Amino acid sequence: MLSTHAPRPSLADAAARTPADRDRFVDLARALSVLTVVLGHWTMAGLERSDDGLRLRNVLEVATWAHPLTWLAQVMPVFFFAAGFTNALALRSGRTRARAFIAGRVRRVLAPTLVFVPVWLALAVTLPHLGAPARLVDSASTAASMPLWFLAVYVLVALTAPAQYRLHTRHRVAVLAGLAAASAALDVLRIHDIAPAASMLSFLTVFGFAQELGFWYADGSLTRVRRRAWAGVAAAAVTALTVVTQVGPYPVSMVGLPGEDVSNMMPPSVCVVLVGVLQVSLLMLARPMMLRLLDRAPVWRAVVAVNVLVMPIFLWHLTAYLLAATLLLGGGVPTPALASGGWWLLKVVWLALAAAIAIPLVRLMSRVEVRLRWSSVGWAGVIGAVLCAAGLAIIAAAGLSDPFARGGVPLGGVTVAPAWGVALLGAGALLVRGRAQATGEPASSTGRS
Repeated sequence: MLSTHAPRPSLADAAARTPADRDRFVDLARALSVLTVVLGHWTMAGLERSDDGLRLRNVLEVATWAHPLTWLAQVMPVFFFAAGFTNALALRSGRTRARAFIAGRVRRVLAPTLVFVPVWLALAVTLPHLGAPARLVDSASTAASMPLWFLAVYVLVALTAPAQYRLHTRHRVAVLAGLAAASAALDVLRIHDIAPAASMLSFLTVFGFAQELGFWYADGSLTRVRRRAWAGVAAAAVTALTVVTQVGPYPVSMVGLPGEDVSNMMPPSVCVVLVGVLQVSLLMLARPMMLRLLDRAPVWRAVVAVNVLVMPIFLWHLTAYLLAATLLLGGGVPTPALASGGWWLLKVVWLALAAAIAIPLVRLMSRVEVRLRWSSVGWAGVIGAVLCAAGLAIIAAAGLSDPFARGGVPLGGVTVAPAWGVALLGAGALLVRGRAQATGEPASSTGRS
């Protein structure tokens, strides 16, 4: 049964209860990364009129001048850096067994996601029968489901975290270098079309590298580096990115775009490793200033708010944008040419309305999630977590419209339908859950990476 939970403590109370030894820098880094994702998605999304009606496009397809900005805006490495720090704290305490750790991480993904997927599945199936254009519903459901690919990777990286942390405690330099080298080697295989399926391992090596940087921060290694050295590392990362994107085979954009011979994100390339190095270097340079800023109570309350609501924000921000688009287009707002002056001026209106819708939507959805009761997982649970990741990836790629007929995801030579993703997600949840029931458990359970 769906219900709302009892009122949670105020943000002021939650902020006031923060332990004195808490590293607030990581909380701010996580909050900034999530808000950057939201602003980036809202800014890149553009609707264009064609002979076939409206279609959704990425403004980066036209605004090529903005491609270098994605070196800062593609902040998934920062999110995994923050996750790595949090994972290291949980694992090094010795009180958290690997199975309990995995259970907690998977639960934090599934609890709100098992609300999001049924809601959008119902919308994608029913809206065409109510007169909505099927093509537009298909595009909308695919766009709204896009964040699920990241959650799929998050689950897989969480599965590897206990073993990676054990290796880190013994051979941290070798682990960091090995993950970077493996990412480059997998790129070579992909570029030369050798064992294409192996390139999917890049999700683990590239974001595992970012997680490893979080481990290094947790053990104090990064804070012992002088700020001048961080400036040099950032400059070296920019230089390397410039070389590999101008001379090498990689595109400048860190966001995947149609027509690219090599994608930097699907799967992630070694360029994302360099982007992670650049972004963490800049964060470490800014760390003293960020810590001073966090001493201000209003700033810390805002950071707490974003961290408490991080999963609902991540899952529902594109839904808010689509609702804003429906209202604006229904109200007769024009659709200027993509990336034109008029388009950028109207984008301000789109962003403002999307934010106005997102705030109450996120607050509402943060009060409802599926409670999954478990204390640890066995091998069946690990298999279930892998199935959940596969299901999330399929849904993210194929959307949810016409689930039994639509396809778009090649898997082992077979084009799978969205229903496969829903089935895998459901089967995985059954394997890893204890006893599930709908509840209004506070979203703070999802507020940490």
